[in-house]
Amino acid sequence: MPIATCVPIRIFSQEDFGNIAYEVVREAFEVHTALGKMFNESIYRTALRKALGSRAIEEVKICLSHQSFRKEMYLDLLVDLGCPFELKAASCLTDAHQSQLIQYLMLTGLSHGKLINFGTDRVEHRFVNCHEAPEQRKKFETKRLDWFSADPFRRLEKIVLPLILDWGTGLSKFLYLEAVIALAGGEERCRQFTDTFWQEQRIWQQPVYLIEEGVSIEVSCKKQDLDRYESHLRRLIKNTKLRAILWINITSGEVRLQGIMR
Repeated sequence: MPIATCVPIRIFSQEDFGNIAYEVVREAFEVHTALGKMFNESIYRTALRKALGSRAIEEVKICLSHQSFRKEMYLDLLVDLGCPFELKAASCLTDAHQSQLIQYLMLTGLSHGKLINFGTDRVEHRFVNCHEAPEQRKKFETKRLDWFSADPFRRLEKIVLPLILDWGTGLSKFLYLEAVIALAGGEERCRQFTDTFWQEQRIWQQPVYLIEEGVSIEVSCKKQDLDRYESHLRRLIKNTKLRAILWINITSGEVRLQGIMR
């Protein structure tokens, strides 16, 4: 299986999850009252797991695979085999924290989770929901713009599309990029440097991922402002020695393959 967890997963209704989350947050407040806000995240995670007893599993492993690529990720806390909690010890909860939990929900096929932050004067907590089913995320249209039949275009497409059919859309661009680079030859081979120019003078070298000499890979998951992002890619290619950027943008329902040429 392309995505697997180390324990069987149960599905809870939103109401049942809410009831369990109420109990977990109550215990989180007790932990925070005893420990305060100064400890590392791992301390709070273990303390909360001990407070919940056998109902809670700490650092639940999620295994992703595709062809030769393998990656392990870890969900902070799973309660009653179907209620995921992502724990933080930060100055505040952020959109990045929410995106992280949404990704775990997508990977486990669960719809409801909760963020808990111990790093503030009072415990912060936030419900996070995901309503895209795994099979729904595997249905997408492929949009090609200036995408040619030459070898680097064809080769990258043969890497990207089967990967997304396997995992679905909606995941982190960093996760897709890591898999694409691994399948394209690996970090050591693909990560190179290209000369950078300012007013026709070489000033430095920019790190890029190359699928072949002079052709770089760009992966994004942008839902809006694509024209603005494209304009920055065109400025990148104008001021380096790159001759092409192969841009993959992955969003729910659409995978856009676009060649940015010198």
